[in-house]
Amino acid sequence: MMKIKKKLLLERRINMRGYNIDDYIEKKFYHLTLIKNLRKIDKRNSKLALFKCDCGNIKEIVFTQVLNGNVKTCGCKQGFLNESSRREQYNTLLKINSSKTIKSNSTGYRGISIINGRYRVRIQVNKKSFHVGYFDILEDAIKARKEAEEKYFKPILDKYDKS
Repeated sequence: MMKIKKKLLLERRINMRGYNIDDYIEKKFYHLTLIKNLRKIDKRNSKLALFKCDCGNIKEIVFTQVLNGNVKTCGCKQGFLNESSRREQYNTLLKINSSKTIKSNSTGYRGISIINGRYRVRIQVNKKSFHVGYFDILEDAIKARKEAEEKYFKPILDKYDKS
C-alpha cells in the first residue's frame, strides 16, 4: 500500500511540471536528439530523459538542462571552441605576449621574480601556472622564460594561424 502511494506521488510530481517531455520526442536540441521520456526524476527533482548525441552516444540527461541550452552534447565536444571563443582566446594570448609588466615587478620581465636572491621563472597557460626554474643570472632566467613561451604559447598560436 505504501509503495503504491509513493509511486503515485512521484508520478504526480513528474506530471506537475508545465511541459510534457513526450511532445518533444524525436526533436533535436543542438547535437542531442530526444529519444525517450524516462519518467523518472533525479535527486534534485528534475525530469530525466534519454538523448542520443550526434556522435552516437546515448545518455540520460536532465531535460530542462537540454531545453534551456545549458547542455548541448553528451560531452564528446568538450575542448572544441566555437568561433567567438577561439577568437577571444587568441586575442588574450596576443595581449599577454605583448603586454607590459606590472609596476611592482623588480626584474622588468614578465614571469620573472626575485626570491631569496635568485630569479624564479614561471609561465601561466590556460589559468595553470608552470614553474620553469630558479636561476642565479638574470640573462639565464630571460632565456628560460623565452624558451617556455616558445614551448607553451607557440603551439596554441600556430593552431589559430592554421584556421
